[in-house]
Amino acid sequence: MAESVFEAKFVGKLVFKSETPFHIGGTRERNILYTFRLSDNRLLIPASTWKGAFRAISEKIAPTLPMSDLERLAVERVSLSRNPRESLKKDDLLSSFADALSGKSSPPFDARNVKDVLLMLGYSEEELKSDNPEDQMGALISYLAYYCPIGRIFGNQVRAASLRFVDTQIPSSTQRRAGIGIERSIGAVREGALYFVETSSAGSSIPLLVVGEIEKRGGSTARLLASTLEVVERIGLNVGGRKSAGLGLLLLDKAEFHVVELRNDTNGLLLANPFKAPSKNIEEFIKWLRG
Repeated sequence: MAESVFEAKFVGKLVFKSETPFHIGGTRERNILYTFRLSDNRLLIPASTWKGAFRAISEKIAPTLPMSDLERLAVERVSLSRNPRESLKKDDLLSSFADALSGKSSPPFDARNVKDVLLMLGYSEEELKSDNPEDQMGALISYLAYYCPIGRIFGNQVRAASLRFVDTQIPSSTQRRAGIGIERSIGAVREGALYFVETSSAGSSIPLLVVGEIEKRGGSTARLLASTLEVVERIGLNVGGRKSAGLGLLLLDKAEFHVVELRNDTNGLLLANPFKAPSKNIEEFIKWLRG
């Protein structure tokens, strides 16, 4: 994994209220879909579920934000593309990248930067000399992934995530909702397809703890995170399954963030306990992220 220098680290405590019941996929027995729960019957929202919900928002927002040419290529041709290899064959991008690998800068690629980044990502000098198009394409995808703002927040094949979520455990009663299967080819009810979905009760208070690092205030990654949090604050978050049936809408009730700017924490006391740093509400934190 590539290492980065961070400007700040933070801890965020968010509390949501479940506007509708939610269903996090657990086991299935016959025609009953049980929600994910612990042995003591508390319901569990895994970190991966939180990450997926936040990432879905960021992926919708990212293409609308200003960013560098490399970042935009990374977002549109790699992170959001169903087939990055086919997408990157357009506009002769592979040819330009091959020129950069051979030491000749060819827009939008700078030869020295390409070499430095790929060596940092673990490529060898010999691998960079390969004239095999498949090898070059793999290197191009890795190179662009390094610059992807979405990947910088949530992780990808070359970067660890800079935003991490903690599993949420909540005491909540459950209920079962009936559903019917649909034969989509004819738009009719499927015979014998009655089932029941176990859900939480509505109105539950749901805490979420997040921990993250910021490379640069006002940078594309920080601005993407700010815009993502802004959407969460304004319209909420959808988690779990059966969202098309109206399940899983969480509305933000309150949030606070404790930010440690590393240049000001020379003795490391705040880094050891970020909760000692002054708290910011979500509007203040969004403003701080945007610089």
